Amino acid sequence: MIQLFEQRDFGNKINATFQYIIQNMRSLGMALIYIVGPVALVAGIATGVMQSDMLQFARDSGEMDEQNPMAPFQLMTKFISPTFWLAMFFSVLANVAVIVTTYAHMRIYDRTKSNTISVADVWAEVQPMIGRAIIISVLNSIIIGIGFVFLFIPGLYVAVVLSLSLAVTAFENTDFGTTWSRCFQLIRDKWWSTFGLIVVMGIIVAVVGLLFAVPATLIAFLTGAKMLPNVSVVWLILGNVINLVGRTLLNVVLYTAIGFQYTNLVERQEGRGLISAIDSIGTSPTQPRATDEGEY
Repeated sequence: MIQLFEQRDFGNKINATFQYIIQNMRSLGMALIYIVGPVALVAGIATGVMQSDMLQFARDSGEMDEQNPMAPFQLMTKFISPTFWLAMFFSVLANVAVIVTTYAHMRIYDRTKSNTISVADVWAEVQPMIGRAIIISVLNSIIIGIGFVFLFIPGLYVAVVLSLSLAVTAFENTDFGTTWSRCFQLIRDKWWSTFGLIVVMGIIVAVVGLLFAVPATLIAFLTGAKMLPNVSVVWLILGNVINLVGRTLLNVVLYTAIGFQYTNLVERQEGRGLISAIDSIGTSPTQPRATDEGEY
């Protein structure tokens, strides 16, 4: 079993992330499919319908009047259509669901010391925290957005600090105010290592995620080049479903890594894992602990 609350250097956090995902591939994968899958599916369908509407509008505009000065404004109305907002809402909800499901699984794993975790167990953990997670995510977005509007650096700094927020609220059941102060407390002197971990894991997720974008990109390219002038909306929806569902579920890699950064920071400041190991002396073996954050 993997000890979650343990001091880890940069490389060990990445190794622990992939070890945890591989070790719990079945239980974590099933939880993501059953809890996140339906939400991501609706987001993918809505995105496909919106893309189909925009392509149809582009074709109609070209056939009617290429010099129509109102065409750009008419195209912009597609971005305030119900389909657009439906796609946005379910895309955000799917992303929050991935985060909450990941941390709910890690929380059960830490409590039971077992990788035999059912979807029902994860769903029971997700239900009381999903509303709180949505509120915190929305408030985080507003705060980070304001930071980026004024200057890039403050927005980036706050974004990295608050990347821990959903792990904090998942493991500690905190409200937004407590979560905010807790994030700043935990990340003290460890901002750069958190930033580096997010960048490295974000690049890995982004590169692998390109594979899921191939079908939607290919269909859009061929349609734009008029090589598929009468492409069915079904193919557009299918391409977007593969893209959105695949990339959404792939984000579990990034959020698991952030989860291990959270447990690493808690252990460094509070020794929660060490206290648990002392309590369990005589009942189970303890694991060696790293002592330095290391280079990255």
